[in-house]
Parts: sequence; C-alpha cells; structure tokens
Amino acid sequence: LEAGNQLDASAGSTNIVATNKEGIKLTTSGSPDSMSGSLSLSSGRDVDLTADASAKLGGSGVSVVSGGSASVESQGSLALSVDESSSGGVDVVAPSVSAKTENLSLAGTQAVSVESVGDMKMSSSQSSILADQTMVLSVGAAEASESGVISLEAGNQLDASAGSTNIVATNKEGIKLTTSGSPDSMSGSL
Repeated sequence: LEAGNQLDASAGSTNIVATNKEGIKLTTSGSPDSMSGSLSLSSGRDVDLTADASAKLGGSGVSVVSGGSASVESQGSLALSVDESSSGGVDVVAPSVSAKTENLSLAGTQAVSVESVGDMKMSSSQSSILADQTMVLSVGAAEASESGVISLEAGNQLDASAGSTNIVATNKEGIKLTTSGSPDSMSGSL
C-alpha cells in the first residue's frame, strides 16, 4: 500500500501478523536526514506492549507519564543507570519513597549523602555501619549551638569502639555520662 501524501485505513478491528523473522516495522522515514513526522500510538482503552524476548524504548528523551499509578515489574533484574561519561543523574522525586527488599546497598565512588529536613532514623535488628575512611553524622549547622540533636539508643546494649575517641562539648551543658535517668532504679556502675 503506497500513498504520496496520506493513507487512511479504518475497520471494526484490525489484526496484523508477521510470520517470518523480519517481523513488523513501523517507521516514519527511511532516510535519517529527512524531515519526517512522529509516530503515535493511541488507544481509547488499554495499550499492551509485550515481547517474548527483550523490549526496548530508546530516544534522546524517554518519558513515561501516568494519570494514575505506574508500575514497573521485572522477573529478573531491574536497573536505572546513566552513562558514567555523562553529567546526568537518576532523580527520584515523590512525597514518599519506600524500598522493600532483602538487601539494600548504597555505594558511591566519591561520596554518599543522606539528608533530611525532619527526623532521620536508621534501625536494624542486627547491623554494622562501616566506613573505610570517614563517616560524619551531622544535624543542623556546626556553628549553631542548638541547631540539632543526634540520639543513639539501644534497648539492651550499645557498643562503640575506636582506635581513639575524641568527645568535645561546645556549650555550657558540657558532657554528662550517667548509668540511669531514674535515681531510685538499680543501675549499673560507671
């Protein structure tokens, strides 16, 4: 079917089947330097794109827009990646982000930053937090005497070890080490 300007086809239903390995190709131009129009797929109801092998969406920009919920599922691995040679990044912007997984790893070749305007909580039934070089936990500005609070709490036991320890208090409250907040409780020694 060929048309110099426009080809219109309409039917109650349409079924297009390709029976050899060449498959089906829809293209708006066979010449890369020609000014061709866009390709649009639209449906009054659902659009289902499936493939027994791999499926790929490619372009200078790819956008997935949903008026409701959007779901990305995979039986294998799922990766969000940006070419290391580019200056781009992966941004996740949402009122709430939840990750439910057996193992979660955050790694950065330069630095990893976790920031929160409100409370920030890290908890685990059994865990270790390790740093090969330096780890900084900070809340608020360092020059503000009452800008933030960092609390370490353990229901049973809190262990801290280091080659050397430096604890500095910068306001008049100083440093307080106590074995109990209740004067009548049977607390351990210090």
